[in-house]
Amino acid sequence: MLDHAQSVTGYYGRPIVKPPAWTDLIPVYFFTGGMAGTAATLAGCQRAAKNHELARVMIGVAAGGCAVSAFCLVADLKRPERFLHMLRVFKPTSPMSVGVYIFSAFSTATFAAAASDRLGIAAFAGRAFEALAALIGPAMSCYTAVLIADTAVPAWLYGRRWLPAVFASTSATAAGAAGMLACEPRACAPARRLAIAGEIATLIGTRQLHEELGPRQALAYTRGQAGAFAAASRVLGVAGIATTLVAGKHRAGARAAGALLFAAALCEKFSIYRAGCASAKDPSFVIDAQA
Repeated sequence: MLDHAQSVTGYYGRPIVKPPAWTDLIPVYFFTGGMAGTAATLAGCQRAAKNHELARVMIGVAAGGCAVSAFCLVADLKRPERFLHMLRVFKPTSPMSVGVYIFSAFSTATFAAAASDRLGIAAFAGRAFEALAALIGPAMSCYTAVLIADTAVPAWLYGRRWLPAVFASTSATAAGAAGMLACEPRACAPARRLAIAGEIATLIGTRQLHEELGPRQALAYTRGQAGAFAAASRVLGVAGIATTLVAGKHRAGARAAGALLFAAALCEKFSIYRAGCASAKDPSFVIDAQA
């Protein structure tokens, strides 16, 4: 195995694996899309439980997350028609192709459900679309993890078993935290529990992800910008859980806790993205994995 303190270069000083050519819009897309998926599922569950106040808030969160995700994806593609071109062919073996259809179906159902709820029209159709969005939500919350794990980027490829779990848990944290921020404390107990459970699962999942990668590959997640984001996520997450438990139903405290947990989930998504970029740029990660 190589010593990572040693400088390792590829042919002509270039990376062995081509780093992602994405902008920071993509980790935001990962974050808001995952949050939207879990928010829609929570909305459906709360609608069935007759907690209409929280259900209305969460379907609004899901629609807002979809809107931001769509903007980030199309903006990063530079040319909007590229997204439409991806809908021309469906390839079951391609995570990108399947993901485009998941996103399209989910966003259509979510926007329709949110519009029906806000405008008070076509209630039956709106509830049907809300149920559809709730069913697609789990796939929406973590399909991007499958997408990046299918690349040759070492930090993503060699963590492919635990990466979807971490994406799902951070999506749960973000959705629950958004509910805490947007809903009155008396109605947001399920969102509060979801945020805490999501953050605890994230702390466990990232540890398991590092164990799956091994000490050498895990360095991509613990140093540089990725390490800084990961450390910030842990601090914010623990502080958010503690604040949630102390604040209870106190309005200002609940919102402060929601903000901390929301930021923790966002930092974790950026940590994963930065780790992937760093491991692709450093040939030693590629060589280590093949040693």
